Amino acid sequence: MACNCLNTGLGEVFGERFARTEARRFRNHGLTRRAQQLIEVIRPLVRFHEATLLEGGAGVGGVSIELLRHGMRHATIVDAVPAAVRMARTLAEEYGVAHRMSGVVADFAHMDDDSVHDLVVLDRVVCCYPDWRALLEAAADRASRAIALTYPREAWWTRFGVSAGNAVLWLGRRHFRLHVHPPAAMHALLRTRGFAPRVAGRVGIWEICVAPRLAEG
Repeated sequence: MACNCLNTGLGEVFGERFARTEARRFRNHGLTRRAQQLIEVIRPLVRFHEATLLEGGAGVGGVSIELLRHGMRHATIVDAVPAAVRMARTLAEEYGVAHRMSGVVADFAHMDDDSVHDLVVLDRVVCCYPDWRALLEAAADRASRAIALTYPREAWWTRFGVSAGNAVLWLGRRHFRLHVHPPAAMHALLRTRGFAPRVAGRVGIWEICVAPRLAEG
């Protein structure tokens, strides 16, 4: 069976309760430091007032909402969990950007929609999906200007933490698992698709990568 969000146990962990908790945290505290830094490194990549955004695995949409508040022309958020997309729409209404945001319930790696956007963002998504190649190929197919993503740093203590987290999930009889994929291989794939990936920052366990598309010719 091909890997997709429907057979990785994603909904077991990131369901209605998780969406409510994330929305409350966003209302009370705004974005996390990682997400704030992600937005800062995105700024030079596109002209916000002209640009469209596609965010895969967007959760309740905090990053997209903030980018819209900073002037992004339009954002499309994609998440496999219906509760997350519903909550993202609610938050977009509350923050006055709903008219510039679309929400889609889908597996980002296997979307039917092949529309192209200036910027594609994958924040804390690669680590939730076994087939990182499918995710990055989908991002590369849909990004005309740049891709920005965050993923766990490749370090022994990151792998230890992920292994411990997966042990807890196993004990709880959850199908979902976390993953630490090799950054070098991810960057190499993006280079083969015409992007120039570079590490733009680190926050805690997270590494931030930006990959502008190389000019043709």
